Amino acid sequence: MTERREFSAADILDWNRAASPVIRVRVARDIVPGGLALAMAPMFVKWGASSTGFGADDHYIVQNVNIVNNPVGNVVLLATMKVFAASVESVQFVAVTTKVRRRDTPFGHAMLRFIFKEDRRPIILDQEGRPLANDSEVSDLVVSWEAWRPPDASFDPVRGLDPTTYALTPRCLVGAVRCLNDTLLNRPWHCYNLKLPDVEHAPDEMLYSCFALADAVARQTVSHMIDQKIGRGVKLFDDYTEASESDWDAIGDYQRDSKLPEDPIRDVLEGKISYQLLERSCITMALLSLDWGNHRIHRRAGLPEPRRIAITPEGLPSFISELVSGERTPLLLRIPAVMHWVMQDQATLVVGKAPKALAEIGLLERRLGRPVRTVYDNRRKTPYGRLMRHIIY
Repeated sequence: MTERREFSAADILDWNRAASPVIRVRVARDIVPGGLALAMAPMFVKWGASSTGFGADDHYIVQNVNIVNNPVGNVVLLATMKVFAASVESVQFVAVTTKVRRRDTPFGHAMLRFIFKEDRRPIILDQEGRPLANDSEVSDLVVSWEAWRPPDASFDPVRGLDPTTYALTPRCLVGAVRCLNDTLLNRPWHCYNLKLPDVEHAPDEMLYSCFALADAVARQTVSHMIDQKIGRGVKLFDDYTEASESDWDAIGDYQRDSKLPEDPIRDVLEGKISYQLLERSCITMALLSLDWGNHRIHRRAGLPEPRRIAITPEGLPSFISELVSGERTPLLLRIPAVMHWVMQDQATLVVGKAPKALAEIGLLERRLGRPVRTVYDNRRKTPYGRLMRHIIY
């Protein structure tokens, strides 16, 4: 077993406070306090250095983006990127399916893929905050919600029924980096183009909603890890405003009213609960991002309220729906507090069935009445061209 090297809480905070941190991570060795893999560190948006409008110069500074991954060499490079706020060409829901005996199954992983305009692509920054020498632009980014685990630990779906087993980490990766991982694992990509309202900056609004939710949850997760839980009267970040007393009370009520069965492991093994409960972190959070983003788009454009994605049996708490109002604070702080409630609630979707839920509310492009889907087996066909063109040996 590889000897572990732990980064202290102080190291992590100093690293993330830097203007544009870059760090080379040994996947099987480097851990954060508590033993979780540093390579799975969540993305953060440096809001103080960002501007959230949709002007030509507005942008986000996103930290911990996985820009290089060499599985053979056991190395990941986490870097900082400048992502223009008005830059998204299209958005895709990506179902990464798991194969059993060379056959696709409806189970697997869900991600969101943002494809950028050629002249507005995200820029990788060096440690001085300048564009990385020679080749700083990337064509797409993937946001992936995952169960944060120690190095070498595989996801255990039965243990994952307990929301205290794994931490929730929203990871941001260059698309080709994630594609390489799934290629090695023989996991095809099923890509579905979103059909958004024909209003200005609709894809950009979806990117903002996804980043806002991911960053809020990332801050909550890391705060718990370093034993600085966000509580009443505690203000950890200058650009976050504390939630009101009534909001905290409402959050507690929803957590206490959870519909999680008393013995979920037994019930799952007896087939009484859908498989969605096992995959809820990736699928639920991806769908929540799309649902909130779609609602924000309609609200900003003065359109009628859209149909909501059938994510959970009950509606979300009212203070979470306020995300559509367009105000960044204090909503970013309020969002993570209900994640425990969202994670415990039963849902009726699996990754392979999620596109149907999106299609039912008109969020997917259609051709001849069916959702448009592009399948990449990745070993022969990838979104980035044939692998043989990219390998020098």
